[in-house]
Amino acid sequence: MSAEALATVLLLPERYAAVGQMTQRIFEAVLAGCLPLAPADIQHVERFVPEELVVQSGGQVIQRITDLQKIAGSQRHAELIAACLGRLELFRLSRQVDALETVLATVTGAAEEQRGAA
Repeated sequence: MSAEALATVLLLPERYAAVGQMTQRIFEAVLAGCLPLAPADIQHVERFVPEELVVQSGGQVIQRITDLQKIAGSQRHAELIAACLGRLELFRLSRQVDALETVLATVTGAAEEQRGAA
């Protein structure tokens, strides 16, 4: 990603968008100071980017980029980057481990119940 890049559009395969599975591009963009514009058809898109960066169409992408050019380097630009950084917390390993432990506890608990009923 170029040091001058202001924004990128997070295009996902349809199967990823349908279930809200984000790719590493969001990290690459945000950590490089590049604002990620996300299509509204991504399931739970608000978890990944602030509402201001959700786009509905190609025309809206152009308008958002025009708007972002006007605030480049400003406090508002910094606030948007900070909001995006905050949303990366969702991907922290500690959060993923907690989620996996919950799933495993549910699965093993259900298996225990089935064995007890047999």
